[in-house]
Formats: sequence, C-alpha cells, structure tokens
Amino acid sequence: MAAPAQSSDELRAAARAAIAAGDRGAAGAAWAALLDVSPGDAEAANALGNLALGSGEAVRARALFEVAARADPGQPALLFNLSAAARACGDTAAALDALNQALVADPYFVQALFQKGVLLDEAGDARNAANVFRDFLDTVPAEIADDPRFAAPLAHAREAVKRDGAALATGFEALGASPSRRVRDSIAHLAGQAPIYRSEPTFLSVPELPSIPFLEREATPWTAALEDRWETVRDELQAVLTDESGFVPYVANPPGTPLNQWQELDHNPDWSVLFLWKHSRPDTANQARMPQTTMLLQSLPHLDIPGRGPNAFISRLAPRTRIPPHTGVTNARLTVHLPLIVPENCSFRVGSDTREWLPGTAWVFDDTIEHEARNDSDRHRYILIFDIWHPLLGEAECDHLRAALGAYDRHHRRMPAPGDEF
Repeated sequence: MAAPAQSSDELRAAARAAIAAGDRGAAGAAWAALLDVSPGDAEAANALGNLALGSGEAVRARALFEVAARADPGQPALLFNLSAAARACGDTAAALDALNQALVADPYFVQALFQKGVLLDEAGDARNAANVFRDFLDTVPAEIADDPRFAAPLAHAREAVKRDGAALATGFEALGASPSRRVRDSIAHLAGQAPIYRSEPTFLSVPELPSIPFLEREATPWTAALEDRWETVRDELQAVLTDESGFVPYVANPPGTPLNQWQELDHNPDWSVLFLWKHSRPDTANQARMPQTTMLLQSLPHLDIPGRGPNAFISRLAPRTRIPPHTGVTNARLTVHLPLIVPENCSFRVGSDTREWLPGTAWVFDDTIEHEARNDSDRHRYILIFDIWHPLLGEAECDHLRAALGAYDRHHRRMPAPGDEF
C-alpha cells in the first residue's frame, strides 16, 4: 500500500529539519517534492536554487531563482540570489538588473551594493564602480564594518575608491595651482585625498566662527612686532638653558584621569614647558629669567580670563618625540607659535596643512582643529607659545564670555586643574 502523500506543510517542515541536521540530500528531496506539489513556492525554489548554485549548476540555479523571484516579487534577497546565478552564467547585464531591482526594494542592502560595485568593476566601468563602492562604504553598518569577516570586501571597496580618487586628482592637477587653501582642500576632499577638518572644541564652542587652520598674516598684523624681537626671546632662552630646572612636563594629569592619547606623554619630560603665565597666573621666577620676553608678551594681544588665561610658555620637545593628534578646548581663543630653536626634521600639522617651523617666523592657528607635532631629529626643539582671543570676536563678546566663564567656575567651585589647557 502506497504511503499517503505529504502535505506542503509537512514537506516544508521536513526540509527545514533536514537543513538543520546538515542533511543536504534529504533537504533537497523534500524541497523538490514541495515544489512538485506547489510549483510557485518561493522558499522551495530559492532553497533548491542555492543547492544548485553550490553544486556549480548555474543554469538550473538561475531558473529556480527566477521562479522564486516571480513568486515573491520585490523580495531583495531573492533578487540578490538571482543576480549571483546570472553572474555565474556569464550574464552581467541580467546580474546588474537583478541587483538594481533588489536595491529599489531596499536601498540599504549593503551586500547588493557591494556586488554591484564588483560587477561594474569586472565590466571595466571603474568610475561607476567607485561611486557604488562609495555608497557601500557610507552605508555599511557598524556591526559589519567592525567584523573581521568583512575585512576583505571593505578593503576591496576602499582600494577601488582610492584608485578612482587618484585618477580624479590627476585630472584636477591639470587645472593648475588652486587660488586659495580652502579651494585646494575642497578639491582634495572631492577627490577623496583628504578629509575636511573642522573645529571640534572639547569644552566651549562658539558657533559661526570659521574653521581656519592657520590665520592669514593680515588678520594678525602684530605678529610682525613679535618676529622683530624673536632673537631677543631666543637669546633669553639660551641663557635659561644653562639651568633647565624650570621646565616641567606639559601633560601632568592627576591619578585616576583617563589618559587616552596622552598616556605616553603624561608626566613625561619629553614634552616639557617653562611657564611664564599659567591659567592667568604669572610665574614670577621664570619671568625674572626672561624679562624682555615677558615685556614683549605684555605688549601683544593675549587671552585674559581670570583663572584661565593668559597662558604663555616655552615648549620643549625632545628628540624623536611625537605629540599625538588632538583638539583644544575652545575656539574662542587661538594659539600663537614663535619658533626659536628648531632642528631639521620637525613638523607641525593642523588639519590637512603640514608645515615646518622656521626660527623667527610666527603663525597663529586654531588648536580646536585636529593637530599634531613631531620632532624626528636628534636634538631638542623649542618654541614660544601663547594664546589670544579669536580676532573675529568683538570686545563685547569677549567681555561676556569672560564673565560667563567666571560664573561657570563659581558655580562648579572649581578652577582649572593642573595640566588643563583652559
């Protein structure tokens, strides 16, 4: 007596159980029987298509995925599988069409985005492939971006984007030199060659102040007077260097402070300073050692906030020492560098602009834009550093910020802790 025919539900349950048990043969038989009973069953057709594709039967797999896609139109996973089978059959146009349909159904289907980029790359359309890979990298969720299993596809996408950016940059070079730093940086960003760096204060942010890494000279005309006296400052420093007892580590956090990037430099004399003012308080002993420098600083613009500014010091960076990338506390102030003793192979980066210090040549920069310093020489580097109010702030704005920060400190019953920048 023949066994009673199994229902669709029974066959589906049997197929799923066989898959769970790892029995591909039994699963295939059950899915095939289900497809006989229900020829338009999307789950059965898709499962059999995956088994066929895994066995190298691309033509059969494609036919099965077409059945599944017709049975459940607009289902992105089925269209993705159909694309894989069409690609295995050598039909790139059909594979791309299926992926485009999948992305219409789910624009954030990152696996489909990646495969579309691969197909375009294979078809020799590197530029459109790079655009698709850019979309892929912009939309890939963190759990995939951080998963080592996806490291290879991510690297593939980044390399394609990098190649396209380099080709684009070559085209831009034919236009000649950029008329300004900001146009140069915007074009570099468009070509994927550099990020756009913005002001990122860690404490007090003043909106609507522009993110300018280095101010133009005309914005700070008083720097000429500073440079005129640089040799006086250098000579006083050289006298001080006969007894360096006044230098202290610049990073000196109290116990229990999270160190993050400062771990290597915390309480480390490799980055040391000789304070002339610290959080508005003069260091009279050090000022007595550098009286001409002190008078010069008093004659120049400076930040004046009780308990917070001015700050002025000689910065010493030891040989083969790097100050890691970081951002300062407020864009209400800017920072001035006057290089004094600078060996070769020393550099300073603010945003995407890297420069070398030249003794006697000052600059003013926004330290709330990511910056870092390097001394790759075998000698110490010395510069004078002090802070000023941002010149785009009006007098009334400075007065109100000064009062607000005083109220802030009174409210929290605090003054800047040792090692605080502001």
